[in-house]
Amino acid sequence: MQRSPSGIYALLVLVFAFWGGGMVAMKFALESFSIIHVVFARVGIAAVFYLCALRVWRSFPYQKGDWKYFVILVAFEPCLLFICETSSLAYTSASQAGVIAACFPLTTALAAWIFLSERMSGKAIAGMILAVIGVAGASYFAQAADSAPAPLLGNSLMGLAVLSSTGYAICVRFISQRYSFFTISAIQAIGGSLAFLPLLFFADLPGQVQAEAIGGILYLGVGVGIFAYLGFNYALEKLPAGQVALFGNLIPLFTLFFAFTILKERLTVPQTGFVVLALAGLVWAALPDTKTKEGALTAHKPLEG
Repeated sequence: MQRSPSGIYALLVLVFAFWGGGMVAMKFALESFSIIHVVFARVGIAAVFYLCALRVWRSFPYQKGDWKYFVILVAFEPCLLFICETSSLAYTSASQAGVIAACFPLTTALAAWIFLSERMSGKAIAGMILAVIGVAGASYFAQAADSAPAPLLGNSLMGLAVLSSTGYAICVRFISQRYSFFTISAIQAIGGSLAFLPLLFFADLPGQVQAEAIGGILYLGVGVGIFAYLGFNYALEKLPAGQVALFGNLIPLFTLFFAFTILKERLTVPQTGFVVLALAGLVWAALPDTKTKEGALTAHKPLEG
């Protein structure tokens, strides 16, 4: 029976707190920098860190044919995820983006069930369906504003980002049986930097750079690009993907908190109702199943190497 230490749970809370704050940080970064500058900075800062720590991970035990898994990993995240996620924040609010990100536990749990044979209870499925209804309703009632000029487009892009993150989580869970979380994080950052580097030549330099935008870039590069991904990949090395994904329920909570306190964003009354529905469904899905003795912590079958 697999038990997870409370320390990993605490780490995951911090990881998704940083991810929730990342929505707000992107809003600030996009005030001065283009989408390409932001996505490159997110992986570029992390790549410098991992190159400086090359001695820690360069002697990893590569197995023939695993290159394709690393290519898929980098394609999902950072490439597709960062482009879709960052682009979405140019069209929708941080609050709405955070609510869409709440679909991550559902999509990851379903993918883990299909590809990794991690079981999911009927209660969890029902709760996550409620969450999807809540997310869809919150997006439908979204209103255009200065911070969200095209919310439907932005929310759709965030949905694609969630699917990309799901593919990444499944891929990391699979290859983490052979490679350390540090090695995976390093290859992801350096591979993403090489993929985004040519695009910099097509991006115009910003005219004026605000201090808040620089702070946003540093937060995304250090807080998310280094700390959050190291913690996330470490957790995927130790726990089933579906179990780790349940902590994604915290993303909308942290995003709504930061957007409310820092950006002064507000939700409409219908949106608020659907957000409550989404969070209620996610919390219900995350609660232990009382019909089983093992509960939620053992509801997932660990991946066998």
